Amino acid sequence: MQLRVFFNILSLALFFFIGIIGHSQEEDEPAVNKKSGKGFHAGVYLGSFFANKYTTALYDGYGYDVDGKKNDFPNSFMYRRIVIDYGGGNGQTDVVMQALNVSHNDWAFDATDMPSNLKYNPAVMVGMNFFYGFTKKDALLLNATSSKLTLNGNFTIVITDPLIGPQQPGYQNIKTFSITGAEQRYMFQLGYRKILGDNDVFNFFVEAGPSLNIAKYARNQIAINNLQIDLTAYYSQPYYATYRARYLNGAGLGAFAGLGFEFRANAKWILQALYAPSYEKINIGENPKSTLQNALGLRACYRW
Repeated sequence: MQLRVFFNILSLALFFFIGIIGHSQEEDEPAVNKKSGKGFHAGVYLGSFFANKYTTALYDGYGYDVDGKKNDFPNSFMYRRIVIDYGGGNGQTDVVMQALNVSHNDWAFDATDMPSNLKYNPAVMVGMNFFYGFTKKDALLLNATSSKLTLNGNFTIVITDPLIGPQQPGYQNIKTFSITGAEQRYMFQLGYRKILGDNDVFNFFVEAGPSLNIAKYARNQIAINNLQIDLTAYYSQPYYATYRARYLNGAGLGAFAGLGFEFRANAKWILQALYAPSYEKINIGENPKSTLQNALGLRACYRW
């Protein structure tokens, strides 16, 4: 999902949002107290996003066949890339050997070396926020955010070249390397916000409502020292067109909540700090399911 599509969806959602509040705003404008939080506000959001690790299975090096089923080890993307494409298979040059600085028969890669400990890194989340205050404490809101996720894990290769000197029984010379991935996510939230206090400057607030997310697989690669190997290339094959459309991009529904602290800097500006969990389906990969995501961030909102 390109950034242009993200903003097209945001524009449609914003048009719908403004349409809902427009008539009410026209009727209530004479009674609006600009110090009360009533009226239309627009702002920006900057925060951190903590993704659930469930969807890291899409990046674990096995890959999926054209029917959306995970490959077994002999058909896995990593085995085919490391052992066949780059490891001297079918009479090709053993590039892995060169990266490891060993001889052709002095390294081994099997199912026990496949990646482990895959997890998403905390991501930067940016976006926009719109809300219309019907009363001093009640508002209808629309949040739209975007984040570029990265993830990493480890895999191993065993060096079978015997070392010089005595070794402990059962010793293996195991080298550890990294596997990484990237994913783009967009989130749209339409909900209700409630101010919990009566202070004119500082108050806690809560918010909740339904959410829509759009997720897109971006890349997956491994590194053996200075040798970079792209695992995404398999999905670029023509016969993967249907798979790409169905499993590497997807939209999912869920719900969000938020708990935060609000500071009314003046009659125009509101600053908010909030924790915002969401429970939603990230609709990529095999057997997607609803999971809990978490976000922490700051908003700056201006009253029009």
